[in-house]
Amino acid sequence: MSGQKLILDSFYSAFELLVKTTKKTVNSINETPSQLVKFCNTIQNAKENRIHLVGMGRSGKVGMLFGEMLKNIGYEVSYLGKSLAKPVRTNDVVIGVTGSGWTNFTTKAIQNAILRKAKILVITGDEKSLAARLADSIMVIPRGYVKTGSLESSSTGKVASGAPLTPLGTLFEMTTMAIGFGIVSGLREDSNVRGFNEGINRVLNAADLTLNNIKANETPLQQFINSLEPFSLHPENNLFIFGSGLDSIIASISSIRLSHLGIHVKSTYDWRFRKKRDLLISISGSGVSSRTLERVRSAKSSNMKILGLTSFPESVLAKACNILLVIEGRHEEVSADFRQISDMSFFIPSFEYAAAITLDSCVAQIASNLGITEESMRAEHANIE
Repeated sequence: MSGQKLILDSFYSAFELLVKTTKKTVNSINETPSQLVKFCNTIQNAKENRIHLVGMGRSGKVGMLFGEMLKNIGYEVSYLGKSLAKPVRTNDVVIGVTGSGWTNFTTKAIQNAILRKAKILVITGDEKSLAARLADSIMVIPRGYVKTGSLESSSTGKVASGAPLTPLGTLFEMTTMAIGFGIVSGLREDSNVRGFNEGINRVLNAADLTLNNIKANETPLQQFINSLEPFSLHPENNLFIFGSGLDSIIASISSIRLSHLGIHVKSTYDWRFRKKRDLLISISGSGVSSRTLERVRSAKSSNMKILGLTSFPESVLAKACNILLVIEGRHEEVSADFRQISDMSFFIPSFEYAAAITLDSCVAQIASNLGITEESMRAEHANIE
């Protein structure tokens, strides 16, 4: 291994472990497909009712990705706890996303939904948890505790037997994201299992291609990490992450993890407070999203540095960025705005999954470079939810 590859060792360890965990979970689901079929059937039987998603933190954001994809195939979806949440009624379906299975808000919402005679589905990492025991059907996802003798415990990105990849559920969240996309693909097919695997294969293929591309040319990734790293050491500078459509949810998911490094990640509501030497990460699978490009233009006028993630290296976004990571998965250079008003065919958000695990793996590398421990990252996490 070259000296440069050693510098990115934690990135590769994290990325490969995230993909490996998703693949192992898929294999486990396929060994007992009745669980998947029951999960899908419960959703399909609620076509005339409403689907409600509930979860907190990054688990809640992953649930929102799942919900937005359900909307794309014709389901009415509501998010419990949000300002526009709809009432839960008899025969509605409530889907809880909770790695621990004990998250207070999520379990309380599930209990209240049971009183209203709703069907309960739960995606969790603990089949013996309260949320799992309350559910009509569960999908079990690894929570972030893995056994591997090849990785060290000296940093967040290199994990030992029984230690989390990064704190607070990265493996659960990233695996759940992929499994959710697979489930939605399965809902569209006569065979839920066949459709699930077709969708999952597209997601995993994009991740594998992205990693291969990075290994073939590490320079953009190294520059990307080198640009982010000082923001952990100098929190007086701000980081903004922006995307539109599904990419906005990926931006939010990544914002939470990056903030655990001590980086001062600002909400998009605080865009008016941007200043020179702040940093913008722009996420756009198509590279032509009008809302994302608007932020890029205003960032340039404020003398901010711009990092980008897209599938199209010749797109408008790509050409506007100071540093670009090419993430596989999007096959049409069409923005979310156009897709919403067109009759374009259903698509699997392969780009979104590959972008999310790329950014999470960057967090692992920065933590390793700076000696940031899991304990200090936990100290940066919200403690009242």
